[in-house]
Amino acid sequence: MAAATTPEEDAASAAAVDATTETTNHFTVNTDAAGADAGPLKLDDVDGNVYSCKRCGTLLAVADDIVSKSFHCKNGKAYLFDNVVNVTVGEKEDRMTITGMYSVSDIFCVGCGEIVGWKYEAAHERSQKYKEGKFVLERYLLLGPE
Repeated sequence: MAAATTPEEDAASAAAVDATTETTNHFTVNTDAAGADAGPLKLDDVDGNVYSCKRCGTLLAVADDIVSKSFHCKNGKAYLFDNVVNVTVGEKEDRMTITGMYSVSDIFCVGCGEIVGWKYEAAHERSQKYKEGKFVLERYLLLGPE
């Protein structure tokens, strides 16, 4: 039997759902009959403009959320995204890159556990602060429109 909730808890829960819907844009959350999360987010309709994990096909991002395609990683091209889905975030660590020092966390596909990129947690250079909270997906690890 489910526990009773207060009106404040109901409002907070509704706000959380609204935030999830807004953040995920074109995605819906799969839930089971009891309303529990039942797996990766699924697409609503984005005309095939999506990026998925090359290894298992799990949806990771929508092309509309690309901030820049001019990023690079040790294996080639990488894209900066405002939002990604169906990833888990690893431990935060400091890394030196061509553009400076950052605190970053690797991100992993929830479908297969493969590392697919990283999340910028903090930029130490003032000019790079725009990257904070954004995600980089390595192009060679993705299936997508291009």
